[in-house]
Parts: sequence; structure tokens; C-alpha cells
Amino acid sequence: MIQRIQSVFLLLVMIAMTLMLFFPVWNKQNPETGAKASLTIATLLHEANGQVVHKQNVIYLGIGAAVAIVLASISLFSYKNRKLQVMINLINTLVIIGVLIGEVLLSFKGEKFFLPAVKGAYGIGFYMPGVALVCNALANRFIRRDEMLVRSMDRLR
Repeated sequence: MIQRIQSVFLLLVMIAMTLMLFFPVWNKQNPETGAKASLTIATLLHEANGQVVHKQNVIYLGIGAAVAIVLASISLFSYKNRKLQVMINLINTLVIIGVLIGEVLLSFKGEKFFLPAVKGAYGIGFYMPGVALVCNALANRFIRRDEMLVRSMDRLR
């Protein structure tokens, strides 16, 4: 049913990945020269003296987050077929891991733009795939628990 605990966790997955779309992932600033580097869901940007030095389109992070949101919503409403729900959640786990790996690799690339000794700051958007990953794993656990409960009741009949 849709009011079970796994539904709450799937809703949290959708909320976390939606928040990732709106908050910055990573940024770094040099106060001496005014150079800035930032990573959002769509671009990796390096600016120096008000001019764009490097701009990379990373829209695939946004697409991955949107796919994770869609998969979580499909899983949320396929509560009658638990095996399908578990499979969708496993695919969603892979998508979220891909987004998380992409964020980490791009933030490491951004660290090399200027002053490698000074580290950048991770934004809220960086942590949201981790939150979504944990919530997705918990939802999968409770879905499997429900499936085992239903199977054990079928044996008693």
C-alpha cells in the first residue's frame, strides 16, 4: 500500500534528488585574485577577473537526477508488484551512484583550476545523492521485508 514506510523513503529520494537540482554542488573562490570555480547541476564554470576561463556543460548530472526522480515515483506507485518495485529501486541505486561519482569526479577536476592547495566547499547539492542513496536502500529493505511477510502468510494457508 502507498502509506507504508517504504513509500516515505521513496518520497524522500524524490525530495533529495529534486533539491539537488536547485542547490549548488561545489564552489571554490580565491579572495586574492577574484577567481571562482563552481559546479552546478548543469555547468562546471571557472571565472577569473570576471571572464569565463573554462565552461563545461555537465547536464548529464541533471538528467541523472531527473531519471532518479522518475524511477522513484514509478516505484512509489507500483506498490502492488513488489518484485518490480525492488528491481526499479536497484536500477535507481545505480543511477544515483552514477550521479554521485560524476559529482565527485567533476569537483576534483574543478579543484585543479587554481590553487590546488586550497580546497573548495561542497554545497547542499553534493550531499543529496548520498541521502537519496540511503533512503533508497532503506525503501528496498522494507519492500523485501513486506514480500517475505506475504510469502510467510501464504505458507500458512
